[in-house]
Amino acid sequence: MAISEQRLKQKIKEAMESCQEEKDDPNGSLDKIAGAIANAVIEELKAAVVTGTCPPNGGPLTLGKIT
Repeated sequence: MAISEQRLKQKIKEAMESCQEEKDDPNGSLDKIAGAIANAVIEELKAAVVTGTCPPNGGPLTLGKIT
């Protein structure tokens, strides 16, 4: 699966909407939003596909691309 800006944007919006009406514990809401955004970014990074070329005898990836 490739990284999706739209999917990440939707998850961030959902996190913000879930805390939008908070009045009693704004710091708790801040932590909740920050955690949800962090989790959404991590999920997108885990979904990334990395392609490239490695030398036949081992060595660093060259011509790498993340999608």
